[in-house]
Amino acid sequence: MRILLKKDQSKLIPVMLGGSSRHSELGSESGSRNEFGMTGGRLDIVLAGVNASVEVVGLLMAKGERQTAFDVYITHTAPNTKSNVNVRAVLRGKSQFAFRGNVRIEKGAKGADAYLRSDALLFDDARMGDDTPSLEILEPDVKAGHAATIGKVDEQMLFYLMSRGLTRSQAEKLLIEGFLEPIRNRIKDARLSLP
Repeated sequence: MRILLKKDQSKLIPVMLGGSSRHSELGSESGSRNEFGMTGGRLDIVLAGVNASVEVVGLLMAKGERQTAFDVYITHTAPNTKSNVNVRAVLRGKSQFAFRGNVRIEKGAKGADAYLRSDALLFDDARMGDDTPSLEILEPDVKAGHAATIGKVDEQMLFYLMSRGLTRSQAEKLLIEGFLEPIRNRIKDARLSLP
């Protein structure tokens, strides 16, 4: 999917990278479009006008042996543009997720502000594949950054919750809900703003 944003345009793009019956209110299975936006693959965004901005929020729930990949390419070509990408994944079984975020800030795009972030919560033998942020900065007067976290569920947190009377399944669900809440809220905001 390719998106061109012109002067003063702003867009929130929710990306559903997988489905789960427990989280079906957030979107459909990978590979199809729904009212929330796209479901994965590759997203190309060009911020071509002054003050154009984009926010991409992604959510993945995967289990079994599912392999999912998502690529985001953002090009800042105009001054005072802003991009923010935030993707979270919960992986179970032997599932795997690859995320590639690429930002290019062209010469002349003074005041551009770009940020890439991905976070993965792993269960079982799941793993994060390629998690490669790439920043190509051709203009010195900009702000750009990236971050990534990848980790197994903390057994001490689970133990604490279970010592308070929750089953392991309930404790895991509570941790997952807390991990996904910021992204889920942004996706719901996007759904509410649809015409």
